Amino acid sequence: MTDLDQSSNISNICLSSLENPFVSKIRHRQLLSQIEKEFDGLLLENITLRKELKQSSSINNNVYETTINKLRAVNIFPMIRNRIILRRRNQSSDLLFSSNNHHRDVIWDVQVGGFDNQYFVSASADKTSIIWSRKTLRPLIQYQGHYGSVNSCRFQCFDHDLVLTASGDHELHIWKLSLYDNKDEQQQENEMTPLILRNPILALRGDDVLSCADWLQRDQIVSASWNRSATIWQVETGSSLRTLYGHNAELTHVSCHQTKPFVITSSHDGTFRLWDCRTSSHSVQIFNGHTKTVNSTLFIGDVHFVSSSDDGFVHMWDFRSTNSSPILSLECISPCNRLSISNDILAVPLDNRDIHLYSIINGKKLYVQRQAHKRSVQCTAFVQCTNSMEFLLVSGSLDCHMHVWHIKKLKGTNNNKLMKSIEESIVPSSEIIKNENSGEGQYNKKPTKRISLSEKPNNINSMMEKR
Repeated sequence: MTDLDQSSNISNICLSSLENPFVSKIRHRQLLSQIEKEFDGLLLENITLRKELKQSSSINNNVYETTINKLRAVNIFPMIRNRIILRRRNQSSDLLFSSNNHHRDVIWDVQVGGFDNQYFVSASADKTSIIWSRKTLRPLIQYQGHYGSVNSCRFQCFDHDLVLTASGDHELHIWKLSLYDNKDEQQQENEMTPLILRNPILALRGDDVLSCADWLQRDQIVSASWNRSATIWQVETGSSLRTLYGHNAELTHVSCHQTKPFVITSSHDGTFRLWDCRTSSHSVQIFNGHTKTVNSTLFIGDVHFVSSSDDGFVHMWDFRSTNSSPILSLECISPCNRLSISNDILAVPLDNRDIHLYSIINGKKLYVQRQAHKRSVQCTAFVQCTNSMEFLLVSGSLDCHMHVWHIKKLKGTNNNKLMKSIEESIVPSSEIIKNENSGEGQYNKKPTKRISLSEKPNNINSMMEKR
C-alpha cells in the first residue's frame, strides 16, 4: 500500500465518519489490524536475528555472565581505588626531596660528585648551576657566571672541587667549590641561602651553542657544539688542541672514558662516534644503530658503552665487535633522554615522565618510578648509599624541579650478587637479549666504518634553524 493510498483511505474515513459512524468504526478496526500485522512481522524478524546471532557467537554464556559481573560498578570502583592508593603510596614513600623555587627553568643535567659523592650539581636553562649537599639536601652554591642556558655540568674525577659547565652562551666555565674558606663546614651546610659565585677559574669560548662538555682525563676537556663538531681543549693553556668533524647534524652529548683517551659524541643525525685520541689522526668508529636523535652515550667498563635515543630504545655496544649491532637492546616505548650509571645499574629518564632502572648485566628491569615529574624527565644521577643496598636517584625535568628519590629495594638484589663482572655475564655480540622486561631487540645492520678524519671539515652544510 502506497502513501497516496493510505492518505486517501484516511480521508475517506474522515468523510464517512460524518455520514455513517458505524462504517467509520469498521475502517478504524481494519487499520488497527494492519498495524498489528506489521508489528508481528517485525517481532518475528527480530527473533530470527537473535537466533542467528546466538548461533554465530562463540562466547560462552558462563564467561559472558562472569565478565558482566566483573564489569559492574560495585566491583570496578574498589579495584580502581586500590590501584590509585598503591600508586600514591609508592610515590610518596620513595620521594625524599623536591626543589621548590631554586631553578626557574628547565633542568637539563644533574650529576653526583665531590669527595665521597657528597654533592649533587644541577644545570638549568635559567643560566645557573647549583651545588647541593647530599647530606642535608640544601643548596650550597649557586653559580651565576653564564649568560645563557647551562646545558651540562660535570665534576672532575681527580680534583673533586672542580666543576665544568657548558652553556648556550658559547662558553665553557671551570669553577671551584669554595665552600669552607671562611666558615665551618657544618655551619655552611645548615644555611638556607646558597653562596653566590659568579667568577670562573677558566672560561673557554667556542663558535656556537655548547650542548655538553666532559673531562678527558686530568688536563683536557671535550666540548660538543651545535656546529656539528667537538673540540678538545687544553686546560692549562686554555687553547683548543683539535676539532673533531664528521657528524651531519648538531651534537647532543659527549662522554669521555675515565682512564683511556676515548671520546664518544652523539648527534641529531641518529649516529654516535667513538674517537680514539691516542693517535694524531684520531681514528673514528661510526655506529648507526638508532633511527632518531641519539641523546646520550656512556662508557661501561673498558670496551662497552650504552646509548639512548628518541626512537625509544637503549642499546648496549661492544666496540670490539666487527659489526655495529648492539649486544643488548631495551625497548622503553617513550623517547629516552640522558642516561646515568652506577654499580651496574642503568637509570633511563623518559619523555612520558617515568624513570626506569635496568641491570646492565642481563637487561632486567629492576625498578620503575612512574610519573616522577609533571613533565618530561630530562636527566638522572644515581648513587648507592654507603654500606647498604639502598640508592639515591636524582632527576631533573622540564617542570623546573629536581627530585631526589630514596630507593630502598630493587628487584633481584636480595642476595647482594647483582654487582658482577660484565665480561662474565654479557651474551656474545651476535645475540640480543629478549625478554618481557627488556623488550624486543632491534638494530641496524649497517657495517661499522673506521676512518681517519682530517682537522678541516669536508662538505659542512649550513646549520638548521635554532629552536
